Amino acid sequence: MKDLRVLFIGNSHTYFNDSPVVFKNLAETGQDVKVEVAMQAHPGVTYAWHLSQGAELRFALMHGNYDYVLLQQAAHSPCPSPEETIRDGKKLGELATKCGSIPLIVMPWAEKRFPEHQAIMYNTYTTLSKQTGAKLSPVGYVFERVLKERPDIDLYWFDGEHCSPYGTYVNACCAYSMIFNESPVGLPNKSIKHARGEAEDMVPIKELYAQISQNPDDKELLAKVKEEFEKRFPAIWDKKELEYILDPEKAETLQKMVWDAVQNNTK
Repeated sequence: MKDLRVLFIGNSHTYFNDSPVVFKNLAETGQDVKVEVAMQAHPGVTYAWHLSQGAELRFALMHGNYDYVLLQQAAHSPCPSPEETIRDGKKLGELATKCGSIPLIVMPWAEKRFPEHQAIMYNTYTTLSKQTGAKLSPVGYVFERVLKERPDIDLYWFDGEHCSPYGTYVNACCAYSMIFNESPVGLPNKSIKHARGEAEDMVPIKELYAQISQNPDDKELLAKVKEEFEKRFPAIWDKKELEYILDPEKAETLQKMVWDAVQNNTK
């Protein structure tokens, strides 16, 4: 049995639904491999922020002995410019390569309410991939196709930005196929839901967001949003409660779409 070490660098889109663990579970089921995953991810942070955390980043890359480093940029409004993303993504990729790891860039997905943003992401991240030589994990391509062809499979969480357990599954399957160069078809239809809460719990939070858009520097409002999130979407701390079983037909459809995207993206 081989060992595989993977570091996930990103933001809330990286840690939502414990995405690295969903990848680990798929990999250990589909391959003769023992996987260790680590994560450096904080809410709303960018490539530039990670570069600014010199000690944390340096220690992980220098001494973690990671085979792969997955890089996920903050990509929803407001987000860094294409120029910033390309500049900072190149730096992160170079550092990962210098330390003996293979960088893998995650192609983000557009906000559900702004599907037109996906074209900008395509241009930005394909440019970054060409300039660095790092491959793209084609998550955004799959999101766009599912939205057009299978809108009944909701890849988005209640806010229309983060991943539902289905979206997390797509992210993990893309990483699986990129790293092992194999189709995810046949892998278990299991994902993770990391927090409790339902769609209606998002309503009062969206109302607070509307107020914040008019008063972005109001610290009391910001604190209230944090308080409401923690109350309405408490994190699950029992491992036995994390597992989320996907509809078998939907999971198989996503597996096939992931493999199509990986094959088209790596030609």
